[in-house]
Amino acid sequence: MHLTTYTDYALRVMMYLALTWQEGRGATIDEMARAYAISRNHLTKIVHELAQQGFIETTRGRAGGARLVRSPGHISVGTIVRAAEKDFAVVACHDTRTPYFCAILPACNLRNSLRRAMDAFLYELDKMTLQEAISAPKVAASLLRTGEHKEIVVPVGNLTVRRARAAAEIKTGKAAPRAPRAQPVRNRKPRARAG
Repeated sequence: MHLTTYTDYALRVMMYLALTWQEGRGATIDEMARAYAISRNHLTKIVHELAQQGFIETTRGRAGGARLVRSPGHISVGTIVRAAEKDFAVVACHDTRTPYFCAILPACNLRNSLRRAMDAFLYELDKMTLQEAISAPKVAASLLRTGEHKEIVVPVGNLTVRRARAAAEIKTGKAAPRAPRAQPVRNRKPRARAG
């Protein structure tokens, strides 16, 4: 199963709003677009549809934005995926909207197995809440720069990853330039002091 980009962005919006819910506030589309480095236009459509489906409420104006209607602990990831994803047909014979002919269809059991696999996939997503989808809320908030969490350095083994560097690499598609390392000073003779 491959989720569409639309569903991916819808999940990102909901996770962002789950983080701001914990901070006691909502978020603007511009704020989310900057945090994820994705198109504001895409997010506008997604936020509008999530509001129509009753997941979030939106407010216009200077102090406007979007916020979750319910606690992140009461929103199932499976429910979000079902609302965002339009087609769950794993293979063409699952699509009931279009006629499909397959010579082996009457004797094929693969169709049923794939349907059960899709049901199991959605069942697993149904068990996870939006709150559970974020394993480390403070780290996620710092990576997305929500509210008071402006930057946290996340140690990964011997490496340290900073959000600005990661964002630059994602945006450009290449590694961000590294500052040259200071070279050790060698064979330097001490200066004679005057006086």
